[in-house]
Amino acid sequence: MEEQTTLTLKTKESKRPVESLIYAPLSDSPSRVLALIERVALAPRANVEKLEHLIAMYERVKAKEAELAYNAAKARILKKLAGIKIVKNRPVLSELDNRGPQKSTVEAFKYAPLEEIDKHLRPLLAEEGMDLSYSDEPCEGGILIRGRLKHLPSGHYEDSFMPAPLDTTGGKSNVQAVGSTNSFLRRYVACNIFNIVVVGDDDDGTGGTIRPRARPLSS
Repeated sequence: MEEQTTLTLKTKESKRPVESLIYAPLSDSPSRVLALIERVALAPRANVEKLEHLIAMYERVKAKEAELAYNAAKARILKKLAGIKIVKNRPVLSELDNRGPQKSTVEAFKYAPLEEIDKHLRPLLAEEGMDLSYSDEPCEGGILIRGRLKHLPSGHYEDSFMPAPLDTTGGKSNVQAVGSTNSFLRRYVACNIFNIVVVGDDDDGTGGTIRPRARPLSS
């Protein structure tokens, strides 16, 4: 009998050449593509080019599956966050020079500290198997914070970046300035990733009046 040169995949309904399945659309499940890889690899005359094509297809299908899982998990978190009110409850005091022996202090503005945001966000992340981590690196005149939101089951992640000069106000040391800026950027990155809206208008220390309305935090 003449040797068969075309490897076929047997199903209950029909036989389809592997060549036609190799170029199947990305709607194929990762397990199906993996089965094809195994069949091609075990063939007596395995075609390396076709095998590489199948492996690339498998990686694309897995990446798309991971992205869809990430988006679905984030969407569920956003839906729950929409019903949570985060309030700017941390006052920042400023000294007033009364041109006398004693100085008085006034409340310059309020902000939502990182722990207040994390208190609401962290349980939702845990429910969905997601993790929000931060890393920093020096940049010109300050630091750059990267927030990475990762879907742990699938491995898909997306990054958000924000730079800022060091906060040296209030007589801070260099170390204190780095810590203050790091905390400031982390809360802003978290709010940007999840479009968190806080109650109160944050004027970032310009001393303006706190108006009773809400808007998204922005850089």
